Amino acid sequence: MPRQVDHEERRETISQAVWQVVSDSGLEGLTLRAVATAAGCTTGMVTHYFAGKKELLAHARTEMHRRMAARIDTLPAGESARDVLYTVAEQALPLDDERHLEAVVWSQFLLSTRNDPALLAEHTRSHASWIDRLRALMQAACPDHAERAELDTRVRSLVACLDGLALNAVTDPDAYPPDLQRRVLETQLDLILEGSRNL
Repeated sequence: MPRQVDHEERRETISQAVWQVVSDSGLEGLTLRAVATAAGCTTGMVTHYFAGKKELLAHARTEMHRRMAARIDTLPAGESARDVLYTVAEQALPLDDERHLEAVVWSQFLLSTRNDPALLAEHTRSHASWIDRLRALMQAACPDHAERAELDTRVRSLVACLDGLALNAVTDPDAYPPDLQRRVLETQLDLILEGSRNL
């Protein structure tokens, strides 16, 4: 009797292959054939789950967001609201192999949204979810300054710091090693929270 196909397992394998191809070859190297080779399957199997390059990249971005959220949800509780905010924010930085690959996929995806409304919509959804998570943590870290407009400015300042660090670290990793990324995040987070206390 033939083994029953585990479709979720196959999609996961192909998603991993997409990440690896983008990491190794960039968006220009992301083809159905390259993904099939990396996944150890046929091109026909890839097209069974994903119609083309755009669908491959969108799925990889969605999966990246899901994995990051799952990783955050299993983090140990911090000693303070500031510690929790820092620990969650740190998950967006390419501090190890897994997060470096995520940052590469994210940066390639981000560039591709400029001329593709469907990919932009996917980015907008994921980004809004990230902003909402950070906003709740920021509010807990500076509860005396919870006006939404001001809180939003603080959150987006933090996101700009994280995005800039991630982009620079995947572009020039020697200039932005993990220790430096952590120091910059610590410094900027303190400035953001201190600014809230001084308003």
